[in-house]
Amino acid sequence: MNNFSIPGPFAIFKKKSASSGILKTQGLKSSNHLITAAFLISSLLFNACGIKKNQSTSEEGISISTELVNPALPGDNPDPSIIRVGNVFYATSTTNEWAPYFTIYKSTDLKNWTLINHVFPEGFKDMKNQWGENNFWASELAYDQKQNRIYAYYTAHNRETKGNPGLQCGTAWIDADRIETGKFTDNGPVIVEDACGAIDAFELQHNGKIYAFWKNDGNGCGQESWIWQQEINESRTKLLGQKRKVYTNSQPWETSLVEGACFFKLGEYVYSLYAVGGCCDAKCNYKTGIARTKDLSSGVWEKYGNNPIMVSNDKWNCPGHGTVVKTANNRLFMLYHAFNKNYDVFVGREGVIEELTVGKDGWPVLHNSTVANRPKSELDFTDHFEKDKNLNLAWQWPSKLQKPAMFFANGLNLAASADNHALGTFLGQYIKTVNFQIIAKITPTAANAGICLGGAIFKSKWPGELGGIGITASQDGLIVFDNFEGKYTILKQTKDNLSGSLELKMQISDNGKEITFFYKKEGAEWQRFHSTTFLASKYVPWGMGYRAGIVAKGNTSANGIFSRFEIRND
Repeated sequence: MNNFSIPGPFAIFKKKSASSGILKTQGLKSSNHLITAAFLISSLLFNACGIKKNQSTSEEGISISTELVNPALPGDNPDPSIIRVGNVFYATSTTNEWAPYFTIYKSTDLKNWTLINHVFPEGFKDMKNQWGENNFWASELAYDQKQNRIYAYYTAHNRETKGNPGLQCGTAWIDADRIETGKFTDNGPVIVEDACGAIDAFELQHNGKIYAFWKNDGNGCGQESWIWQQEINESRTKLLGQKRKVYTNSQPWETSLVEGACFFKLGEYVYSLYAVGGCCDAKCNYKTGIARTKDLSSGVWEKYGNNPIMVSNDKWNCPGHGTVVKTANNRLFMLYHAFNKNYDVFVGREGVIEELTVGKDGWPVLHNSTVANRPKSELDFTDHFEKDKNLNLAWQWPSKLQKPAMFFANGLNLAASADNHALGTFLGQYIKTVNFQIIAKITPTAANAGICLGGAIFKSKWPGELGGIGITASQDGLIVFDNFEGKYTILKQTKDNLSGSLELKMQISDNGKEITFFYKKEGAEWQRFHSTTFLASKYVPWGMGYRAGIVAKGNTSANGIFSRFEIRND
């Protein structure tokens, strides 16, 4: 489940020999040929299919602009996958240690995306025998037109199996007509590797057969990592025949592993884009390559001599692990993930989309120059709980916990607790920049209710061990707290008889290094309450971004009452 990056100089790494002779590599081009190819690719991007840069095309009601908006999926959306069903595109992404598991987004133009569902909306309760414990990685969608079903392949760690072998790939399905309102039916684990575990499953329907591909997680147990292939039955419940190796990291530029492989057909070839390197933290070195074969049964894959086709650049870091989709007029787009360099790793890996174009040498490549052009105003979020009857799909909770108890009556009534190392009950959602405000309007009760920036407990036992810093209010007064070191600590407290409505605000500034806390009583002005420096890099969870949200701490019989929540990006 590793990550992506964009253009820039790349290093040459020590070559690793393939353990079988099934690979052949295309010869490297001369520098002059590379410059010519780059020029041709650039020209194709502006003139593909005879379309000018600002012109749109329309096929079967789909209008795709060459001026795409990125990030396509803002916030922590790693390992994205995309399919087309008629006139509609659907995408999904890794949710890591957060529930609900595996997002489902919808778009009709590859530009505007709406969160419409999750594969498992209630978390582990929706999984067959509640088999998944954590590591909810790399969901991949596949559309079976004959069945009119959408299948989701996904990775989770089996709660019954210790260590790396517990990483297993399951499948779930839903009728395509019910993707927005229905629930997936889980088949449970289907791809199991006894030695090192299996991750990053992908499906390709080819020549009347259905093939599953996956990575054995060798880097997690001191062995080689390979992409594997095996036929799977129509119900996606059982692998058929014998598995075979596809490829491993064998070129000089390829580092310690290969993963995140996707497959698509173009002309006489089946192509595969894949990622190598470390995906998921500040030390990442992810890159993307491409390979192809004319015959899936041959086991012979040709890797592109000009790999990598996507590396880190001045805008994005560590790009990779995505999926290619073909539009109705046969244009190819890849949705993948990368870190926005302006945000370091605090936001997490965002979903980025760009078009692939076929170069003069016949290989489809990426232009490697995507910019972040989505307006910040589109990243703001407001939830008027007083108008809600159900919880907005954007809200998440720690993956190992059940969905928090709540009800809606004149606002969101969230059951308090001492969960999350005494932080309390937490509902959060993606942050999408590193300078922003978190604001909530509450009604003081016996519970300490307020707002919080959530990350990971320092030296946590697992990446989803939630820590946070925030401000709460109760009928007895205000508290600024911090439990990122594993112990609930009060940074500032004041005793006050609070009643009526109260607003709380956190201002995160200086790219996440400064947090200032405010409160505002009904009819009054904002009052500055406390300020602290914050070492954001210390508590960013591995493979994830921070969450901004609400918290209710106290006896389980008490509720925090919230009437409004906002995130405003500066």
